Amino acid sequence: MFEQIRKIGWLVVEAALLIVVLCVLLNILLGSQSGSFIAGVAANALNFLKDVPPGTFLGVVLLLFIYWMFKSRKS
Repeated sequence: MFEQIRKIGWLVVEAALLIVVLCVLLNILLGSQSGSFIAGVAANALNFLKDVPPGTFLGVVLLLFIYWMFKSRKS
């Protein structure tokens, strides 16, 4: 049961991340015609990335990459 909850949790996180990335890409492609929701999500994502110190962001990305590499070699 714990394994199913963990898998569903990761699915939700991946879906949310894909939605944010899609909104940012649509905002880049469509510009001012992208709509208020897409523009709002893109603005929030960009403001978040501006406020996070570069070292922290790089550290999180490296940790996620190491986790992904370890997970792919283990299975």
